[in-house]
Amino acid sequence: MPKFYLNVINTVDASDKEAFDLASLEEAKIQAIAGARDLISDNIRAGLPVYESHRIEITDDNGVFLHTVRFGDIIDLRP
Repeated sequence: MPKFYLNVINTVDASDKEAFDLASLEEAKIQAIAGARDLISDNIRAGLPVYESHRIEITDDNGVFLHTVRFGDIIDLRP
């Protein structure tokens, strides 16, 4: 099963130390979206800002960049 790393890029960059064993890049994207939503929720509960530019970058076992999940792309804010 392929390994994917979900690296959080925000005010403090955090590289994933342990890979996720997932069947596909699509599953890694789903995992990254869920993780980003958790981080966003934590910030909101703590009264901290959420930046559109914060993101999770997905890389493979060789460190090759595969996809980006931007926080601003998964929040539906309305006036």
